[in-house]
Amino acid sequence: MSIKKLLEEAKAKNTLVSVYVDSDDWEKYSLGYVDLVTDTYVRLRALSQYGEAAGFEIRSLSEIFKVENDGQYENKIEKLSQNQGNIFNEVRLSKKSSGDLVRESLQQSLEESIVIVVWGRETDDSLVGYVEKLETDLVSIRLINEFGEDDGLSTIEIDEITSLDFNTRSEQVRNFLSKNNKRRVRALSERMVRPTHHHRTI
Repeated sequence: MSIKKLLEEAKAKNTLVSVYVDSDDWEKYSLGYVDLVTDTYVRLRALSQYGEAAGFEIRSLSEIFKVENDGQYENKIEKLSQNQGNIFNEVRLSKKSSGDLVRESLQQSLEESIVIVVWGRETDDSLVGYVEKLETDLVSIRLINEFGEDDGLSTIEIDEITSLDFNTRSEQVRNFLSKNNKRRVRALSERMVRPTHHHRTI
């Protein structure tokens, strides 16, 4: 099937697609719903990384070398797009501090299940997730990946933390996806354990 036919089919089914135009940079792509296809161009209703409407993008069909749909990333963005208004929420922070903002933020993450990012002395490495346990010298973080999935538990010394991000948009997306995943798993579990009623025949 040609690229044009793929895009026309995506338009007919209202399927979210990723369109790649630079074979040297696979990290560069346009993401959106196909709005119009001509003999030479495609127009997309673009979505941002947070599922928000991001205008229109027009790409030449002759430059498109790959089209992806129904992948984990596309499904994630579609879910975010369908839930605009339910993802981003501000949190209330204390106006006063004991002086240890890192520990206070860790404590609030623990109490309110807020996703955070912490960096240590190795600036290339970061941990993203919820604080699951907070001790005098150690913090355990339940890691959450970009799709809201549990990625294990990491425990580090609090003194190793050099900086921390708290409830940014990226973390709020993970928080939403994580809670959404948990609700789906819980619903599936309830259906599996639901008792079957047997009717006697006379």
